[in-house]
Amino acid sequence: MNEFFSDNIAHFWWSVSAFVVFVLILLKIGVKHILAAVDAREEKIARELKESETAYTKAKQVRAELEARMRGAEAEIAKLMGEARHEAEAHKVRMTEQGRVEIEAARNRALRDIETARNSALVTLRREIAEISLMVAEKVVHQHLDGAKHEELVSSAISAYESSAGKAG
Repeated sequence: MNEFFSDNIAHFWWSVSAFVVFVLILLKIGVKHILAAVDAREEKIARELKESETAYTKAKQVRAELEARMRGAEAEIAKLMGEARHEAEAHKVRMTEQGRVEIEAARNRALRDIETARNSALVTLRREIAEISLMVAEKVVHQHLDGAKHEELVSSAISAYESSAGKAG
């Protein structure tokens, strides 16, 4: 074994020297690129982290604004609903009152129509009574009456009829 080391010692030193030179070249050339890549990645991560924090802050602000708008909209909706209820109640009262007025007007028209029909019926009835009374009087008296006598008989018959109708009604 001692022979192995003594015969190969020169190879060993050449191998170690080559390895050291290789490591030095690698450090000289490769480390700069590796460090630059690591630094670039670190900067990119820091930038993205800052952007995400900015976006998160902005999102919180937007959310707060939207919630404030939503509360404002809800308050406005409640106000509009209250106004609508008030207007609906006022409209209901107006329509009820208008209905009452129309019903009263229709009732008054009906009463006037009834009164007109009643008066017309009374006039017609008086005429018929007068005609019947005249026929009865002619038959009883067997003579024609003059105008004054005729009026007196008609008035008397109508008065008698009205007094008997008043007692019956």
